[in-house]
Amino acid sequence: MKKDNVFWGVLLLLAAFYIIINNLGFMPDVNVVRLGLAVICVVVFFKSLARLEFGGMLFSLAVLAILFDSQLGITALTPWPVLIAALLGSIGLNMIFGSGSRMYKKGKQSVGEFKGTEYVSGEEIYISGRFNGYKKTISSDNFTRATIQCKFAGMEISFDDAVIQGGKAVVELDVAFAGLELYIPQSWRVENHTEGIFGGFEEHRSHSDGEGPTVVFKGNVKFGGVEIYRI
Repeated sequence: MKKDNVFWGVLLLLAAFYIIINNLGFMPDVNVVRLGLAVICVVVFFKSLARLEFGGMLFSLAVLAILFDSQLGITALTPWPVLIAALLGSIGLNMIFGSGSRMYKKGKQSVGEFKGTEYVSGEEIYISGRFNGYKKTISSDNFTRATIQCKFAGMEISFDDAVIQGGKAVVELDVAFAGLELYIPQSWRVENHTEGIFGGFEEHRSHSDGEGPTVVFKGNVKFGGVEIYRI
């Protein structure tokens, strides 16, 4: 049984217990949704802190500021100023220390080595992540299409075990307030047709000489970044 599943299971049970006793009048009136979101943000912050993921840390703090802006007396700073500050801070820290932090990356033996990751198989792939960190490896003998949603999260996806037989595959992106790292084979060609609002799409190294299949990236990148690495 995964520790994360145990944690979230216990959290949901506590929330259910709270709703019952609160409606019986034994607890003071508290916004359950706000309280639940605050707990999630705290969990995301400490998980990001352990991995030195600056985006997760700053955006979780920004969401907490938005949730409790009245109590903190910072309504003039929410929501957009704190979100933009979190984005610029994440970009700045990543530029200084590296994406995901170079110190954390030193623990990896090589690019594309995803220990403890979940494998996703099939010709058409759908992956979604919110308020957490995710690692996925796509395994497919005939990869044709992937839809990736990444919002308020950090995600690493490896295509090392995917084969494009038709000459072209499409990856539809929906990235918002998040960081997405994609690891693709050296022979794949990249076509970028994404649209961004305060977002970036960066290919760190071009494909090797010779012919190879093409992966076409479409969709939107808002207040986030997509980085392509070759393995």
